[in-house]
Amino acid sequence: MKRYFAAALVVALATLTVLSGCGRRTQEVAQAAADEKQATPVLVTTAVRGSIEDILELTGTAQAADEVDVVPEVAGKVTAVYADVGDYVHRGQTLVRLDTELASAQQGQAAAGVAAAQARLAQAQEATGLTDEQTRVAVRQAEVGLQAAREQLSKARTGAKLRASTVESNIEQARNAVKSAEARLRDVEAGAREQQRRQAEAQVAQAKSALDLAKQTYERHQHLFDAGVIAQQQLDQVRTQYEVAQAQYEQAVQAQSLVEEGARTEEVRLAELGVQQAKEGLRLAEAARDQVEIAKRDVAAAEQAVRLAEEQLNAARANRQQVALRERDAQAAAAAVGQAASAMELASVQVSKHSVTAPISGTVASRYVEPGEGASPGFPVFTIVNNDLIYLEVSVSEDDLERLYVGQQAAITIDAVPDEEFYGEIYALNPAVRRESRTGSARISISNPGGKVRAGMFGRARIVVERRDEVVLIAREAILPQDGKDVVYVVEGGIARKREVEVGMQRETQCEIVSGIEEGEQVIVTGQTLLKPGQRVKAQAVRRGDAQ
Repeated sequence: MKRYFAAALVVALATLTVLSGCGRRTQEVAQAAADEKQATPVLVTTAVRGSIEDILELTGTAQAADEVDVVPEVAGKVTAVYADVGDYVHRGQTLVRLDTELASAQQGQAAAGVAAAQARLAQAQEATGLTDEQTRVAVRQAEVGLQAAREQLSKARTGAKLRASTVESNIEQARNAVKSAEARLRDVEAGAREQQRRQAEAQVAQAKSALDLAKQTYERHQHLFDAGVIAQQQLDQVRTQYEVAQAQYEQAVQAQSLVEEGARTEEVRLAELGVQQAKEGLRLAEAARDQVEIAKRDVAAAEQAVRLAEEQLNAARANRQQVALRERDAQAAAAAVGQAASAMELASVQVSKHSVTAPISGTVASRYVEPGEGASPGFPVFTIVNNDLIYLEVSVSEDDLERLYVGQQAAITIDAVPDEEFYGEIYALNPAVRRESRTGSARISISNPGGKVRAGMFGRARIVVERRDEVVLIAREAILPQDGKDVVYVVEGGIARKREVEVGMQRETQCEIVSGIEEGEQVIVTGQTLLKPGQRVKAQAVRRGDAQ
């Protein structure tokens, strides 16, 4: 009985334990269900790393780079029209022909005038050619003779001046030589002066003092050497100085002896001979003055030759005056020929202008005349458009102008050609801004090989003005402005967390996060406006494209 009771007790306890564990699990499941029911459903997307571009979108009208009105340069009646609207014409192709009856008559009249002027020119040239060559040769010879005479006169004058200068210079040098020789003779005859004697005595006394001092120094060093105090080299140096002093003393004594002895007979004789030679040189130099007079006579003869050559030239020119008159007649006839030829050329040009040609290649956009009508300068007969060179004229706000530059690439779409994208680049920026709209303008060239884009079509240009790579990107709708700041809610373990972020470049659906969000975090894009930090959320991921 006790065993049965004990067994029943064990079973009861076990049953109670199982029932207790099942209750806790049931409670946890119920709590989780309650939490799931209380969690706020939100849509999230993942912060990714990628590239973002700042794209400027501009609109404008396509225009032809070459659009010209064809205007005739002369007035006349239209006789033929060779093109119509829509035709493609080439540069230089004839489009309209005007009546040339009057212009052709004027051309014939001009041709007759040229023939008459040429006949008069031939007559004048024949009359001039008879004496022209002879007088020309005579004038040329006279000019050459005059030039030679003038050159000879210039040489004679230069030689005379040089001869006179040389003679006077030689005479002056000879006179100075005589003075020097006489002074030398006087010095030799006078012998030595008292100053020279005193100077010689002083030099002897000085040399004697130096010799005595050198002797004493030598004797003292000899005693020191004998006593073994100094070396042989020092004694030799002192001995050498002593010997030098002896030689200098002897030279001073000999010089004094020469001064006291006085001038010798040979020196006096040589000095006298020098005076005689200097005087002879002066005589010869003065005798050369005759050559100066001869040079002056040569100059006078050369001047006379120049005067004769001038007279000959004047005579030759006088003989040629008649030829000069005939030459002027020939020149006037030649000028008349030139005038007639110019008139002929003008008439030919007038005739050619009666054919109106296309100034550019392109398509005829408008036609304004018919055969039989009159055409006048200043009134167009055709309008030609070259659609191969087309550009998009777009308006740009004053804030965006500084972000554009010449050479910037652009993607272009044309509303009339919806299935094709064109490419071009900015080739001109208008620096002026319109006051009323605060906008400027830019011209974007369009690559138009097939000619699908035509002038007047509406177009849109997309220009990438900035691009940033390897940045954190999130959906723009995730940004909430709060108290002047940008915040984002992220999901961490089922809990919504508020983050303050710094936003960089923004696009329509994307924006760059400079700080506050890392790559891979779950960002709430729908439902965050009703959340509070720390609130439990039920996140459902959206496709990346849905958040962009």
